[in-house]
Amino acid sequence: MEIAISTKKWSSAESFSIRLLFIFFIILTLPYDVHLYHALRHFSFESAYQLATFRTSFIAESDYVGNHFEGFYNWLIALVIAFFGAVIWTKKRKSQEHELYYWLRVLLRYRLAFAIIASGIVKLVPVQFPAPTLSDYNTEYGDFLLWKIYYLSTAITKAGYVPGIGVLEITAGVLLVFRKTVAVGAGVLIALLANIVIVNFVYELGEQVYSLFLLLIAITLFSYDLPRFFNAVFRQVKTQPEIVNPLVSQPLKKLRVLFKGGFLLFFILFGFWTYNSWKSSNYPYPKESGIAHIRGLYNVDEFVLNSDTLAYSLTDSSRWQNVVFESWNTFSIKRKSDIKADLHKPRIIWQADSLRNFENIGNGGREFYRYTFAQVPDGRYQIRAINKRNAIQSFQFELQKSGENVLLLLGKNEQGESLQVKLRKINKEYLLDKGRRKPISIY
Repeated sequence: MEIAISTKKWSSAESFSIRLLFIFFIILTLPYDVHLYHALRHFSFESAYQLATFRTSFIAESDYVGNHFEGFYNWLIALVIAFFGAVIWTKKRKSQEHELYYWLRVLLRYRLAFAIIASGIVKLVPVQFPAPTLSDYNTEYGDFLLWKIYYLSTAITKAGYVPGIGVLEITAGVLLVFRKTVAVGAGVLIALLANIVIVNFVYELGEQVYSLFLLLIAITLFSYDLPRFFNAVFRQVKTQPEIVNPLVSQPLKKLRVLFKGGFLLFFILFGFWTYNSWKSSNYPYPKESGIAHIRGLYNVDEFVLNSDTLAYSLTDSSRWQNVVFESWNTFSIKRKSDIKADLHKPRIIWQADSLRNFENIGNGGREFYRYTFAQVPDGRYQIRAINKRNAIQSFQFELQKSGENVLLLLGKNEQGESLQVKLRKINKEYLLDKGRRKPISIY
């Protein structure tokens, strides 16, 4: 048994509050999250990330971006239970405040450290904010959802901005593990998480409730040292730390050391696992390679539908305007159509390679297709294209290279109509790829 010895005296209101907070945070630390249970069916770094960043969801939160606040119902449930629990607990037992507060801080320290270190690692390794795709480069700004604009804008920052934030989060999380540096770690995280909360509301990332929960934990941890911080920084008077001396039995001391060691080992392994997955599987984009040497932006020179040649048009929904082939097995088509952007959140969750959708969610300007191909003896490719948003929609065609920059497509579209398309590659240079201090020519 461990008893926290402190010089602090607790009023009746403080005694009630500490019991209420203890029950409230205990409830919101229960691993009741449908996404977590689904994730744990797969052995992957994404599942480990879900384990570290789980949330308590008695009432399921929305899977879509936007300003969704269903998660606050879980706070309300926890608060009601905590209130009545604290009333009963306060009447029955006294003088447990020091122990409760000590254990509450231990719970919150590790709860926050788990989430924030994992969040830092996926920023240090470019998993959360991957580099833009060729399709992104050729999508009009207004066709992106707000969250996608934020993700792409953040991904292209230089001077180590995103990895720097990752290092800050990891460092602050490690500081939370050690009792003497909790105030420093919590203070750093208040600054970081306040920015994350604002971003969630402004860009409608869909994680407003969860980011606020982490900020609430950081504030709760820092509030313990807030009076001393205020005296030292603003009043500039000599300030003594609040002394808490936990009396720990020898077996419990060994258990605590083992727990801390296991905690840090978990994230060391998680970091290597994340890096290896990113390097070897092209995460979050598909791993399977596309046809070699055709990556690029292609203008549609000729478009023949049911033997009828359609002139280039910005208003014809049947006529393709341009096509982008990625280095993996995805191509995207730009044409006049009422494409509604996929509203799913950009979650770091396990997905089969054929179902990875980060490239197309949040993009309302292009239609994305995953394709499989087989090369026939005469050099042509038999291709089956599957719509990434609706697998029922698919079409087949033959692709033939004609010279260095021309592709010829012959087949049928989703409606079974005959299709002949001539694509000509545009040798376009992208300033983001060239860099700021290198000579450039736009075309």
